[in-house]
Amino acid sequence: MPQAATIKTMFNRVSKSYDILNDILSLGIHRLWKKSLINEALKDSPQSLLDCATGTGDIAIWAKEQNPQVAITGIDFSPGMLEIAKSKTSDIDWQVADIMNLQMSDNQYECTTISYGIRNVENLDKGLQELSRVTRKKLCILEFGAPTNKIFAAIYFGFMDVFMPLLGLCFGKKSDYKYLVDSSKKFPSGAQFVQIMQQNTSFTDITYRPYFGGITYLYTAQNKQ
Repeated sequence: MPQAATIKTMFNRVSKSYDILNDILSLGIHRLWKKSLINEALKDSPQSLLDCATGTGDIAIWAKEQNPQVAITGIDFSPGMLEIAKSKTSDIDWQVADIMNLQMSDNQYECTTISYGIRNVENLDKGLQELSRVTRKKLCILEFGAPTNKIFAAIYFGFMDVFMPLLGLCFGKKSDYKYLVDSSKKFPSGAQFVQIMQQNTSFTDITYRPYFGGITYLYTAQNKQ
């Protein structure tokens, strides 16, 4: 897993172009996948929601727009990202925080979300354990993965391997943009990630849905009543 200090520095550097990067990595349709995440998270009308690795705040802000009554906390370990989020709205409690060491009480939030951030956690097991600890009912994770079709995967990652370093030459450091692609390739997805979640969380029911052939996966972990 990546070193936390290195990743924090990288995301501070790419914060101003991060929304554009997500457009490229998802072929422009990450907003639809994020809407699916929000719909799942708000399905049971939670009173409190924690959005981890909130980045520039789009998940937290869209969730607040969809349900103004829910109290939302948005956290990220990149101050650069949070500065952009704070400039968008003050209706959300924005905090600089590390997923591996959350300063929240056990079961403090009814629902927790994390979008395209779990693969950047230095210690994945510890991160999942912390997310489970602070979440009472439901955890929703949206993350890039490897397409299930090998031909499609080769085409998709082949394109990204060429295009993202070129983008890095335009916006910043080439290695930052290469990391974003490489981390998507290597991160466990589908049933493999569900198994890791089962080993590190207390949720009784964990499911997943692939989108666009497996470029992205939505994982839902919840405690059935």
